[in-house]
Amino acid sequence: MMAPVTSPKVIRRVKLTMLWGVALLWLLDAALQAQPRMFTLDFVSNIMKPSIAISPSFLSALSTWTLQMVSAHIALWNWLFALTQLAIAVSLIVGLLRHHPRLIRAGLLLSIIWGLSVWVFGEGTSGVFTGNGTLFTGAPGSVLLYVVIAAFYFLPDRWWQLSARFCLPRDLLALVFLYGAVAQIATPGFWGSRGIAVLIEGQASMAPSWMVSSMTPLVTFTHAYPALSNAVLAAALLAVGGLLFGRAPKTFGFVLLGISLLFMWYWGQAFGGIFSGMGTDPSTPPVLVLLAIPAAVTWQARRRVAAQDAGLEGPAGWRAEAARAPQNSALADGRRG
Repeated sequence: MMAPVTSPKVIRRVKLTMLWGVALLWLLDAALQAQPRMFTLDFVSNIMKPSIAISPSFLSALSTWTLQMVSAHIALWNWLFALTQLAIAVSLIVGLLRHHPRLIRAGLLLSIIWGLSVWVFGEGTSGVFTGNGTLFTGAPGSVLLYVVIAAFYFLPDRWWQLSARFCLPRDLLALVFLYGAVAQIATPGFWGSRGIAVLIEGQASMAPSWMVSSMTPLVTFTHAYPALSNAVLAAALLAVGGLLFGRAPKTFGFVLLGISLLFMWYWGQAFGGIFSGMGTDPSTPPVLVLLAIPAAVTWQARRRVAAQDAGLEGPAGWRAEAARAPQNSALADGRRG
């Protein structure tokens, strides 16, 4: 009954929808990279240094070298960053508009190479390997998720069997949330009064004035009840992962997903700092919405099948079958005559 969700037409539509989302996000990132303060050493001190500080030890020497190299010619390097991201976006958008597969593939390959470079050298792998990265802080990193979606586009259709017991494009969102729950539980700092409260306080310093007033009460609450706050957040992430994993994603899982993403994006990440003049991307929640598309298509298909089954088995369906029964009997008698 789930065959339509695995048809090449459906798979292509899902891939293109996710690809459009990534293309527009790269375009936004290019615009953010072109902000005036990005061409100053503020970019190095406020963006690169904090990210590199949480990089794993085996990357520390390389990250330090990258930092020194960029600092020496910050304006030149920032032009390179902005233009590379613009090239990715233009290649994908033009390729999609003109139905030009080669241009799309070129944009995707460039995005994979560039995205991995930024994730390793510019973001310090978002703290994934050092125990400092959770979904609340923006891990595993929006640029890494761009890379994953780009890689998904190249997967053959057999990897996109959304009705299968396990399907990587469908289940990755749930796995990311399960990772987020484990990281939230395993990070000791989040259980103390200087954990979530300090993180929100730091985001408030980068947020516009209209956001600060709504962040202050949560800072007070999480400072007073750190264990309760972290337990609720970890439980929500775990619930989203459990409810959306597999070939039967639950409706409440999508509701909880929306609430969790809004909470993390607003209070935990201040929309990626895009209103501060120093944000390089809108952070992970918009990309996680794109990753939710395969699961949403699966959920929609199952609801459609369930509605059809209910129509056949319910009173209306029974009456329809009963009305057709005399006609079928008459036809059979005519054939026998």
